[in-house]
Amino acid sequence: ARECWTGAALHLGALHLGGSLARVCCPGRRSLTMRSLTFALAPQLRCGAPLGRGPAQLAARGHAHMSLHGPGGRGRLLLALALASAALLGPLPHASSEAQAFASPGMAVLREFDRAIEDIFKRNTPSVVYISTFTQRASPLDLNAYIEIPQGTGSGFAWDSDGHVVTNWHVIRNAQEAKVTVTSEGGKRLIYDARIVGANPDKDVAVLQLLPPPGHGLKGVRTVPVAVGTSSDLHVGQIVFAIGNPYGLDHTLTMGIVSGLNREMISPSGRPISNVIQTDAAINPGNSGGVLLDIDGRVIAMNTAIYSSTGTNTGIGFAIPVDTLRAQVSSIIEKGSASRAVLGISVLDGPQLRALGVSRGVLVLKVPAGSEADKAGLRGSSRGGGNDGVSLGDVIVQCDGNAVDSENDLFRVLDSHVPGDVVKVTVARGLSSALLAPSAAIGSDSGDLSGGQPSQLERAELRVKLSAIEIPIRAGVAGSK
Repeated sequence: ARECWTGAALHLGALHLGGSLARVCCPGRRSLTMRSLTFALAPQLRCGAPLGRGPAQLAARGHAHMSLHGPGGRGRLLLALALASAALLGPLPHASSEAQAFASPGMAVLREFDRAIEDIFKRNTPSVVYISTFTQRASPLDLNAYIEIPQGTGSGFAWDSDGHVVTNWHVIRNAQEAKVTVTSEGGKRLIYDARIVGANPDKDVAVLQLLPPPGHGLKGVRTVPVAVGTSSDLHVGQIVFAIGNPYGLDHTLTMGIVSGLNREMISPSGRPISNVIQTDAAINPGNSGGVLLDIDGRVIAMNTAIYSSTGTNTGIGFAIPVDTLRAQVSSIIEKGSASRAVLGISVLDGPQLRALGVSRGVLVLKVPAGSEADKAGLRGSSRGGGNDGVSLGDVIVQCDGNAVDSENDLFRVLDSHVPGDVVKVTVARGLSSALLAPSAAIGSDSGDLSGGQPSQLERAELRVKLSAIEIPIRAGVAGSK
């Protein structure tokens, strides 16, 4: 046994662990550090203990953590680190057979982990696809002919068995043609033309339909769908895997953790996307539209963007959660378009509103007659009031109890609802351009919405039933509907 401890200690020195421990995962426990893995192995690593226990058996034993506190805690920590090092690298060549047998349970755990990753990759390879997009230009040799110009590449994944592929909107935006490469379960690569079924630029989501090759009649393309998980119970530190096609390198697997939750990013349409997942799994150009998987191989998000000053991976990637995707994709497949909940009004925000002296809130410009907003009592702006002929409408300052300082704040609240929901809208009412001096600052203080004119303003709370708006497709992919 002393020989094993000596060898493990030498391994520790070679690893230069410092305080940074390698991450190891076991089924049944989402995330383990090398230290906690060692604690899990501790009950087995004694003379006469049965060898070859896998992660499932360890999980069943509750991992049997050893205490680092109290008498002998420091010694147990050193022992744990030594055992973890020995488990990872194995005994030294001169170690006795007893020492080698002593370290084998740790290697068995790592082999199980290795096989689990391999299985996740194999199961998802037929579902993750390679997307190439093209534009068409007039041939310089023949004015009546067009040539295809490659536009870009990206990733996607099969949502169902009927040939529907989910990807990012920005992957296919402005494309006139798309080709999708699918790797069959037998390893054969098949290339299909695709048409766009529908898209939602506000969520950076698009759905493609694979088209059967000419001569195959009406028989559709069959695909191997991903296993769809949930993003509602994710936590920071959870191990994840990304599969995609960075730089055209098909089916590249990377591994990392969930590094952050509830992030926000701006969609191609300029609207915010909330509840975005942050990960340090390597994501690079070409990974967009690929899958982010949990340790059970289920899709929990779609890789979408990176934070980088160079355009390459810096360890900060962002993925749209699958719970957001699910509603969008289902609507697109069923109706051919996505929809979102709206108040049904037109508004003014940004510098133009600030120029009027309103420092926060969203000004209602127009309320269509007979709309749900009109029925609820929202008032729009109009001409004919005040000395300058302009009467300002309601200024929305809260929605469902959430402060509305800008249009994006209003979008965030509405994105959490579906058409038909009823929201409570709080407005400042009675503003007119004649009341607003250039130095006025309406709402500069959260308790003062009047800019020094409290007697001429009123605060109203209205209940508005949300309407639905269909999001149009702005893609040029052949065959879109």
